[in-house]
Amino acid sequence: MRLARIPVAIASQRDMLIPVLMVIGIFLCGLVCGALTLRGINPLVQEELRQYLDFFLKEASAFSGQSFSGFKAWCQILSMQAFSLGLLWIFGLTVVGSPLIILVIGARGFIIGFTVGYLVQEAAGQGLVLALAGVLPQNLCYIPAFLGAGALAFYFSFTLLRGQRDAPFQRLGVYSLLFLFFLLLVLIGAWVEAYLVPGLLRLILSLFH
Repeated sequence: MRLARIPVAIASQRDMLIPVLMVIGIFLCGLVCGALTLRGINPLVQEELRQYLDFFLKEASAFSGQSFSGFKAWCQILSMQAFSLGLLWIFGLTVVGSPLIILVIGARGFIIGFTVGYLVQEAAGQGLVLALAGVLPQNLCYIPAFLGAGALAFYFSFTLLRGQRDAPFQRLGVYSLLFLFFLLLVLIGAWVEAYLVPGLLRLILSLFH
């Protein structure tokens, strides 16, 4: 009986490998596109971005992660990230949701690539340090969460496309439980972004000045 299940398990792993590779490829393409977009950016837009960056860094310097504003920022960040994760959950429940999954994952890669590329372009070595302190920490949670959720959503959508209707409620339950795990990663990432990152940025900015 156990030997009979081995081919099924191998087939499931192979089926899951394709969505995983697709999601990683889409994310990397978004990352590269975000970085390359900086070459053709309008000078007026670039000036607005520079002003926004200066404002953000000033706010980060004066921010206290122990205040009520820290909790408010955490709630706002968590709601935005959880909304994106919820979209992936919904798109995975539909046969036609695959292009929208591509859009969510690609947009996330684009934003990260653009942000890191802009910081490095504006401040060279200092920009790289700011990117490591202000972008990397929370994305150590966000990226695995969204890549995993995207791959799972692709896989679930593909199973619907192939007409796999066996034990639908059980499969939906497992699907949703796995998304709750990804939501936990997002929750931790939002806490890091709201409380830890401002402190790191404050430390880095004090060293620069």
